[in-house]
Amino acid sequence: MKQRYNAYFYLLFLLFFVAACATPQVVVPPVTSTPSSEYQAGKFVWYDLLTDDVAAAKKFYGGLFGWTFEAVDENKRVAYTLIKNQGKPIGGIIYFMGDEETNESQWLSYLSVPNVDRATEFTLQAGGVIHREPYVLKNRGRISVVRDPQGAAMVYIRATGGDPGDGEPAVHEWLWTELFTDDLEEAADFYEKLLDFKVEPFDTGVQVPYYVLRSGGKERAGMLKIPWDNVEPNWLPYIRVSDTPALVAKVEGLGGEVLFAPRKEARGGTVAIVADPSGAAVALQKWPLDR
Repeated sequence: MKQRYNAYFYLLFLLFFVAACATPQVVVPPVTSTPSSEYQAGKFVWYDLLTDDVAAAKKFYGGLFGWTFEAVDENKRVAYTLIKNQGKPIGGIIYFMGDEETNESQWLSYLSVPNVDRATEFTLQAGGVIHREPYVLKNRGRISVVRDPQGAAMVYIRATGGDPGDGEPAVHEWLWTELFTDDLEEAADFYEKLLDFKVEPFDTGVQVPYYVLRSGGKERAGMLKIPWDNVEPNWLPYIRVSDTPALVAKVEGLGGEVLFAPRKEARGGTVAIVADPSGAAVALQKWPLDR
């Protein structure tokens, strides 16, 4: 599996993202359509796709998952497109135009934290990078854009109206998020201190060390060492599916690429990693495993 990265451009499009969303013309939706005033610290609560080809992304994800899309803003400089699964808002698409040599695409995961400013300062002191200092994004909440000490990008958020409640995700909704990292011990130490995560080993049935991050008694994310060359640390979102091989068979026809095909030794052939036409990676996971 190979995934292309350009660190300089990566920084540029992250900065562009927060600058664009901060303009008065762009209005983004909250992370939950029904305000709860309850918070799930340590939970990933939203996902935005940064891409240079919104039309291709809509064709790809619509064809693969049946997602529908609603343009929130039609500003000539930037457009925010809301993603819906069976009518439920689950994420967004942010347009960015790079150049042919450095253009990349990325899913950006939002991590709920009790205090964005403290989490951001801790990340900086621990050796991370701050791409956007904490600020209030209308409707969305107080956010900052960071990279952890090993380089994995994410958004810290204290959401307006609270976080989405816990519960079983529907098919073609977000199921899980995994950190692919260069150093498991250093990453575990950082996240344990960041949010009082309990980082515990988990037996996956294969000889690959795997850790689960728990917060508030809930399993919130996974963590493993990057097993491939030319892949930088990143948070990879998972989507719940009912038939992984059937969806993988559609990927290339929709303009995407299969980065990791289903194979028996990897969760019995129930998991795959694919990239959309602009290169953003996402994992497909059949869930529950025994159905």
